[in-house]
Amino acid sequence: MDAPANSVFEIRPATADDQLAIRALVRSEHLNPLDLDWRRFMVAFDNSGLVGAVQLRKHSDGSRELGSLVVRPDARRRGIASQMIDALLSSETARVFTITRPAFVGYYARWGFRRIEPDAAPIVIWRNYLFGRVAGGLLSLLAGRRPAKLVVLDRYACVARAEPCAVAQSGLSLPYHASVC
Repeated sequence: MDAPANSVFEIRPATADDQLAIRALVRSEHLNPLDLDWRRFMVAFDNSGLVGAVQLRKHSDGSRELGSLVVRPDARRRGIASQMIDALLSSETARVFTITRPAFVGYYARWGFRRIEPDAAPIVIWRNYLFGRVAGGLLSLLAGRRPAKLVVLDRYACVARAEPCAVAQSGLSLPYHASVC
């Protein structure tokens, strides 16, 4: 179903009724099909149905991961992804990571994300990165597609500076090898 370029869309938290549509949309773009719980999703709908979804995973170690960002191909270039991310992150004060392709590093910079080495992320994020590289790479090869390169982004990564930054002063607990300032 094609979404008209000028159609109005609604951004809202997902409901249980959205679960199957979220799963289908995420799988249609060959994203990680695991851990898709509707309660963590922000979704976008227009008169043609579900056009976008994104989730904020809250892992058992306390880390948070922006993931499963997908907009239906016929609904792209309308600001849907940006508005869903805005809605998810608007009240989020914790450190947030995301795993994406290198081409999108600049896109995520508007929310304060900076590239970090994968092993500087919490173990849960690092594990998801490896899963994407290995399992995702194998599935891509089997499907005749080129495996995607992936990078890890951190919403609280700072450029080194002479004076302490707010993240360090806040007492936020970080992995011993993660340097934020």
